[in-house]
Amino acid sequence: MMQKILVLGAGMIAGPLVRYLKNRGFGLTVTSLVLEDAVKLIGDNPDGTALKLDLTDENTLSNLVESHDLVISLVPFSFHPLVARHCLEKRKHLVTASYVSEEMANFDIEATNRDLIFLNEIGLDPGIDHMSAMRIIDDVHSRGGKIRHFRSFCGGLPAPEANDNPFGYKFSWAPRGVLLASRNGARYWRDNHVVEVPPERLFRDMRLLHVPEAGDFEAYPNRDSLKYKDIYGLGREVLSVFRGTLRYVGWCNSMYHFVKIGLLDDQPRNSKGMTYAEYMRDLLGAGPDEDLRVAAANRMDIPPDCLPPWNLHWLGMFSRRPIGHDSISPLDALGEIMQEKLSYHSGERDMVVLFHEFKAWFEEDDHYECLTSSLVDFGVRYGDSSMSRTVSLPAAIAARMILEGRITSRGVLRPVLPEIYNPVLDELANLKIVCTEEKTVY
Repeated sequence: MMQKILVLGAGMIAGPLVRYLKNRGFGLTVTSLVLEDAVKLIGDNPDGTALKLDLTDENTLSNLVESHDLVISLVPFSFHPLVARHCLEKRKHLVTASYVSEEMANFDIEATNRDLIFLNEIGLDPGIDHMSAMRIIDDVHSRGGKIRHFRSFCGGLPAPEANDNPFGYKFSWAPRGVLLASRNGARYWRDNHVVEVPPERLFRDMRLLHVPEAGDFEAYPNRDSLKYKDIYGLGREVLSVFRGTLRYVGWCNSMYHFVKIGLLDDQPRNSKGMTYAEYMRDLLGAGPDEDLRVAAANRMDIPPDCLPPWNLHWLGMFSRRPIGHDSISPLDALGEIMQEKLSYHSGERDMVVLFHEFKAWFEEDDHYECLTSSLVDFGVRYGDSSMSRTVSLPAAIAARMILEGRITSRGVLRPVLPEIYNPVLDELANLKIVCTEEKTVY
């Protein structure tokens, strides 16, 4: 009997996943708030169904979960616990590419008792980053070594030929998530000490990184790196753990100064009948005759000819363009104009860069090893983006493995187990998504 998979969400990353599973003989139901998006993904597949679904319609969701063997949730992460509860009730496996939330983690015992797999963090970051790191960590441990230092970096960026704006960045989907993440603080483990980075200093805790075959990037800390000491089984052996986000050079300086003048505040402000220039004049507290670029630079405490105020000018934040809302937050006003100015054009490629650095100590042989793992992947012109492939294909492969009975662990899982990461990485390599490992002994 054909096994059936329910795919919740038909957004920009879903295409490669749906095609992978269609081509391997699974029956698919794809749901979306916009029916046309689901229909486009299903195409003429006789074993596929496209449905319009609002997840607040829990009766319909429950019936759909019951009639399938496994659920892949590609909807916003806040809906995953809702989906998980229905999967528990109907005894169905679940796959997501999102971080394990506290609410999701609390399902572990019940999922285990019901012989279920709730596999999360099986995308790119989180996902491929976990798997490529754990392959090296477990190898070092198997050879009697200890990981002393670990740094990991990941970024989704325009390919070099598409890097044609002063921000060095383009959005594959709505900018709000990226901008909200820019408000977070971070912490990491350095030389056996906790480093706390407050939100207003996030983009000042930046270092330059050269990635072979990719170029030079800015790297800044990504949320809470400390928990990966335990997730990766590093315990007390590791002296440094750092996970960072990659951007082209210049991004951090602009974002730091945008934070400084309140452009990432998410509280709505009056904007009725205003142009962007009038909104910015009010936000900056600038006088009626004050040049807005100069006013922004003064509040940033930098010269007017520096990049951050010029970037606001280039975006159109000082223009006479109407905002079109009676009330909007600075973050959303910035996000709306960024989405227009920093979007991919037809045929442009994106690029994913993932880079790990390890320093391992082998006491018995009295030597250190420097190990790296790198992934540099490009989208296809007029085809799939690299981001869609690297996020969705690991989830598709894992779903296939679960239904084929190749994963024996149960409960709320991450892909840090050899029975998961080895076959997923091997299959990704067959699909030309390859992590290249190098080692230097000294």
